[in-house]
Amino acid sequence: MAETSHSRRGDRLPRLARALTFLAVALAATSLLAQSPPADRQALEQRLAAAEAARDWAGALDAALTMNEHAEQEHLEALYRVARLQALLGHTERAYESLEQLERVGQFDVQRIRRDDAFAEMRNQPRFKAVTQAIWLKGYLWLLERPERDEYQQPDRVMETLAFRPGEKVADIGAGSGYFTRRISPIVGPSGVVWACDIRPEILAVLHERARRDGLSNIRLQQVEADDPQLPAGRVDTILMVDTLHYVKDRGAYARKLRAALAPGGRVVIIDFRPKPIEERPWGPPPEQKMSREEVDAAMAEAGLAPARVHDFLTEQFFVEYRVR
Repeated sequence: MAETSHSRRGDRLPRLARALTFLAVALAATSLLAQSPPADRQALEQRLAAAEAARDWAGALDAALTMNEHAEQEHLEALYRVARLQALLGHTERAYESLEQLERVGQFDVQRIRRDDAFAEMRNQPRFKAVTQAIWLKGYLWLLERPERDEYQQPDRVMETLAFRPGEKVADIGAGSGYFTRRISPIVGPSGVVWACDIRPEILAVLHERARRDGLSNIRLQQVEADDPQLPAGRVDTILMVDTLHYVKDRGAYARKLRAALAPGGRVVIIDFRPKPIEERPWGPPPEQKMSREEVDAAMAEAGLAPARVHDFLTEQFFVEYRVR
C-alpha cells in the first residue's frame, strides 16, 4: 500500500519495515547464498557440456541457470564489499557507483546496507536514500511477482472462483504492482473500473507504467492512507484485499469503511495468510500481524458483514467472501 501525506510518511516507515519482515527473510536467504561456497563449477561445466552434446536443451538450460545464479550472487557480494570499503576509505562517489551497480545487477538485502556502519556518513544523503530505496523496490517487486507465488496463490483459480463480470466496479486494496489488478482489468472491460489502492507511491508508479504499456485504461491508481481505503461511497461491487488486511491495526473500523463503499449486493473478499509457526513457514506476516480467520470474521461482523462463501483450496491462505447480513 502507498501513503498520501509527506509529513506522515516518515513516521510510517519503521512500521512498514516491520510489516515487510517476510521480505527481509527472503532476501537474507539470497545473502546466505552469496556467502556460501558455490556449486562445483567444473561439475556444472561438465553437466552443461554433456547436455548440449546430447541436445538436451532443458538440461543444459538448468545447468546454465545454476551457474548464472551462483555467479550473480558472488558478483553481488563482491560489489557490496567494494562499496563498503570505498565508503570506509572516504571514496563516497565510488561507493555510490558500486551501490548503484549492485542495484542494477540483481536482488540484495537492503537492510544489510542500511545497518552497515561503513555507510554511516552517507545515510542521510539523498543519493544514499535513493539508491537504497531502489534496491528495496527491486526486492519488493521480486517478492510480489516471484514464480513461486503462483504455486500457493493459484491466481487463475482465484479469478475463476470470483467470476468478475464486464462492467463490474472493483477495488484492489494493497494492489502492489498489480498482481490481481492486471488480471481483473480486461475482464471488467471498458465499462468497468478497477481502483488500484496502495500506500506506496513508488509501487503505484510501477503499476501505472505497466497499465499504460498493456493498454489497461480502466485502472484508477489511488494512493491511500494505511487506515482508510478512501473508496467512493456505495459504488464498489467487489472489494478485494489479498495479503493486506493483516497490516491494518483497527480492523473493525476499517471494515466499516469497506462496507460504506459497497454497492447494493456488493462483497468484500479477504485472502490472507493462515497463522503458522515460523518453523513451518519462515515467511509471511511477522508475529504481531498474524491473524486468524475467526479474528477477521469478528472484525467484519462489527460492520454487519458475514461470510457468504468460504473457499478452502489455498494452502497458505484463507479465502472468504463477505456480504451484508
